[in-house]
Amino acid sequence: MNETTRKKKNSIGAPAGSLERRLAVESDIVDELLLVCGVIGTTRNEGNELVPVTDCLNWLQDLQRALRRDEDLYRPISLLIGNWKVVEQKLLPLVISCRFDTAIVLTVVKILVILTKPLAENTKRAGRMLIDTSSKSNDSLVQQQIKLRENAVEQAELLIEYKRLFSHHSSHHVKGKEGTGLLSIFVSLLAEPLSKTGSARTDADHLTIELVLHLFRNLLAAEPLLNSSQDSIRRSRQLHHELVNLFEKELVTDILLVLGQELELRENSQYNLLMMELLHNLLKAQDPAAVALAQTRLSLSENTRYRSSSALSTKLREEKSSRFALVGTRHGHFGGTWLEKQGDGKRKYVSTNQSSKQKKSNTSRRNRKAEPFIGSSKSFLEHSNTRFSEEGPTANRAKETLNKFCQRFVENCYGPFMKSLKNEFRRDSVRLEDGDKVIFFRLIWFFSQWWRYSENNSLGQLIFTMDVFTFNLVLSSTDAFHLHKMFSRLEQAVSLYSEMMLLLKDMQHSQDATENEIALGLVNRIFYVAEPMDRLPKLLQSWTPGRNTRQYVCDLCTLCHVSLELLEENSKFDTMFGSETPRNNLEKMRVVAAEFDITSYFCKKLFSNQLVSMYTHLLSQYKLNSSRINDRVVAMFLRLSSTEMVSSMDSDTQSPISELYRPHTLEPMLYNIHLFLVIEKILLDSSIRNTGGFGSLVSFCTRHMEKFLATSQDNHMAFVECLFRHLSPRKFCESFAKFYMSEEFQMLAEREVLLDEQERCNELQGGVDSDIQSEDEAEFMFDEGRQAMNNSDDEPVTEESSEEPVAKGKKRLRENDSLNAFRTVKSHKKRQ
Repeated sequence: MNETTRKKKNSIGAPAGSLERRLAVESDIVDELLLVCGVIGTTRNEGNELVPVTDCLNWLQDLQRALRRDEDLYRPISLLIGNWKVVEQKLLPLVISCRFDTAIVLTVVKILVILTKPLAENTKRAGRMLIDTSSKSNDSLVQQQIKLRENAVEQAELLIEYKRLFSHHSSHHVKGKEGTGLLSIFVSLLAEPLSKTGSARTDADHLTIELVLHLFRNLLAAEPLLNSSQDSIRRSRQLHHELVNLFEKELVTDILLVLGQELELRENSQYNLLMMELLHNLLKAQDPAAVALAQTRLSLSENTRYRSSSALSTKLREEKSSRFALVGTRHGHFGGTWLEKQGDGKRKYVSTNQSSKQKKSNTSRRNRKAEPFIGSSKSFLEHSNTRFSEEGPTANRAKETLNKFCQRFVENCYGPFMKSLKNEFRRDSVRLEDGDKVIFFRLIWFFSQWWRYSENNSLGQLIFTMDVFTFNLVLSSTDAFHLHKMFSRLEQAVSLYSEMMLLLKDMQHSQDATENEIALGLVNRIFYVAEPMDRLPKLLQSWTPGRNTRQYVCDLCTLCHVSLELLEENSKFDTMFGSETPRNNLEKMRVVAAEFDITSYFCKKLFSNQLVSMYTHLLSQYKLNSSRINDRVVAMFLRLSSTEMVSSMDSDTQSPISELYRPHTLEPMLYNIHLFLVIEKILLDSSIRNTGGFGSLVSFCTRHMEKFLATSQDNHMAFVECLFRHLSPRKFCESFAKFYMSEEFQMLAEREVLLDEQERCNELQGGVDSDIQSEDEAEFMFDEGRQAMNNSDDEPVTEESSEEPVAKGKKRLRENDSLNAFRTVKSHKKRQ
């Protein structure tokens, strides 16, 4: 303690207002803290208990006043208290010794709330700041940035240490005395205030409830500022899981459930935003599907040894195949070996050939523009190919604890809690902070997805967030987040949007007629009204590679798939009401749903180059994707292949040649080089041949390439078109399907067909002379059209009409294909 104090005193000589002075503690405050911390009490029982002095409460209040003078950004006093280990050696033992002295315990709670307060936003930014140490022109600025960053990291590490002190406190691990640990003392402070209702609850009671809840919030919120390695991430998650298990053991979760189910009461309504933060930190970094499947994971725990041996055998097979791959290469027997250090500190022997390949892949991976997705490739179980992750018993117990908590919360607390929060957002309360809306979205998303995976029958209290207000809040937020380029918040809003559409589908299939009517009303408000709330077309059009995560694209894919399914199911409504017109709003909505033009909605609003590109990039992650995501990608490509468009040529049903045109679909947009490369990768991947879940994907890839080869036999331009991006996709599909036949060729073909029909009529009437005249006129028209094309080729090239060589070749190929199509039409009619 003396050494630390000496260091602090030595830094006092800095000028006023400088950074060094703000990071240091004044000498008089240091002396005061030394006195207070020294006379609070003496330890006994190996430091687990503290004997308080007579004026212990007054000394604690002096410590509290000193901490209130601490600067929030740098917290030099709090760091000094942490270096002296005051919490570990003085405050926590004092709580154990004076557990029945409410005044002392409550004062310690006030001090702990100040010491464990989450970092300020500016402090977080300083801790994550990138410092350019290569520049020597402004060395003083670099030194200040380094000090700010070190200060922020030190604050975050101190909060983690406090979290560890509470989780590993010896009072929580005494056999036979469960529920009597350190946290249970703080929980007991809430018993009397929560038992009072209405005006009987005083301001002191409200203060006690807020203090204890803030302490729990602060402990849950503590996390590393920098995730420098996988080991630090693993330790942080392990500590959080231990605290979650401790909360259940010491009845903290029960207190949250009691408060949550009475949150609509007037005396409890002021805790709604604090409860929201508590739940957010309790459930952060948790996968709702993994939590809902906690019982399944627990039942499979007996097979842990089998799974570990299976993983070992898989690793051995991979190493064996890599050795065979080395031998199969040219000069593979003579290659050298490198000893490489991995990121986790382990060493691995690799061949020189394999090392060079890894270096090439690493250099290409550094190019962010070449990567379609940002962030880690890992995602939740909803969109991941991994069913269960290998986690320890502590993590599995934490998920089981959260699963039980979610079950009770959704049954008893979800409705009052969400109604109270919606009232805050509805009146745009001044109590709301900047990130509260995203936290609100994440809680709805978590409980909604947990409900789907827990296989509950009735929607229950989740119905409180399936209303027009919540949909409007989410969809309007997507516009604001996209406008201000808040892509991480946009990802959470789209995740909730997708989850709510999945719940709409469940409501539409429910056996409860009320849920069916609510679902139809919401779908009507989203798609069918004059000013729909639908944001799906805008989200698809705004997608750009290298800006969003794979999780975001998976949510968009799910959103698009479910939306189209809902529209197709609603289009099958029975609208036969006899001779009567629809009498009520429900019947009117069914009529509107049945008459909705899904093909026009899909082709004009959803279909675009971005749609094809996004799904192609998502398909390239076929190994990471869940089988459901891969199936939805295939379903979208099949929809593009089967959706028929109405073109200007097809609209004239009286045209003599209308029956000769092939159906016009959007499939030509799938004939692009990017999709072909992904399909090649899938078809050559031997690791998925004997793996379940990829059968439909391989089948689609095979059929698609067969269809392209068949199409290219009729239209050789397919090999050229697959290399280019088409600015007008629908016009390109129409032109490709009609062999680039222009209006001039269409007029010549119609004239030829009319002459052939006249010829047949003359043959039936026996008019030989008219037959000869028609034949001569037909040959004359055909020769005239071909002469016109030859003359156009012989014209000199001017400066205005000059084209690039590639464009010239492309145009000539299109003209030849159109001429071939014209001759095909003529020969076809001759055979008839």
